[in-house]
Amino acid sequence: MKRITLMSLLYLLLFSSCLKEDKESDIDLEAPSILPYAGNVSVQPQYFLKTDTNVNEIPLAFSITDATGIQQIKIESHSGFDGHTHGKSVSSINKKFKLFSHSEVIETEQITDPNLFNYTASIFVDDRNPDIDEDELILGGPYHFSIQATDVEGNETSYLDDSTYHTTLYLNTTYAPQVELTDLNIPNEIIAGRIYRNTDHNASSDISFLWIYIEEPNTENPGQEGTILEEWVWGKSNWPHQYRSNEGNTLPDTQEIDLQNLFTNNSDFFTTLQGNTLVVWAEDLNGNISVNQFNN
Repeated sequence: MKRITLMSLLYLLLFSSCLKEDKESDIDLEAPSILPYAGNVSVQPQYFLKTDTNVNEIPLAFSITDATGIQQIKIESHSGFDGHTHGKSVSSINKKFKLFSHSEVIETEQITDPNLFNYTASIFVDDRNPDIDEDELILGGPYHFSIQATDVEGNETSYLDDSTYHTTLYLNTTYAPQVELTDLNIPNEIIAGRIYRNTDHNASSDISFLWIYIEEPNTENPGQEGTILEEWVWGKSNWPHQYRSNEGNTLPDTQEIDLQNLFTNNSDFFTTLQGNTLVVWAEDLNGNISVNQFNN
């Protein structure tokens, strides 16, 4: 009798253990997946998008999938002028300029198919945007952008494993400093081009700061900035930055700067640049920034 009772208990324990394993295997622990919109090569805005000054908008196009159901989607953008500290400009001559920001939340009620959500839209960066007054101008420069998603089980995308889509995009304006690169010949140590104030636009102002650096691309995560190998700084920045000095050598000029004059007889510059990316960060007195990347 005791033997039968013991066998019954063992059977019940084994059976309940199997049920527990089955239930645990059914638990969804996967965060939603953020993917390119149908037919697109990449999520929009793509990595390091530089906006067109003639369009003044940020394209949005992506798809999100989840096996148990999408609960919430967050789209967000904020200033990246100072790296990731998100501080404020020290000063600005023209108070009509403002930092761009965007925050959008899509809830369950707006999602027709909980397992697949497709989205296309445009974020305007001029007075078509209700958050920008007609007499206001957006500060040109780098902005951080992200798409996050949560499912009905509470699983969230994360920055740590890059399941959250995030990158830096550049709002390009005609009133920020302009950069032209007309020639780059590394073997012969030739660079030609200029950084200049666009005096044709009445909202432009003098060049106040120049940061030029050589960056080794981030091959493991192409959506993020790479490693700075060498850098040069001139002038004084309006934006304290976590990754560089805020003041450097005297600017050669505040209206136009010749790239060739900056790097004449600088063999280290050309040697380091081979196979890497040249980045020119130029800032004006109003706090506008232009960031231009040149691959070779």
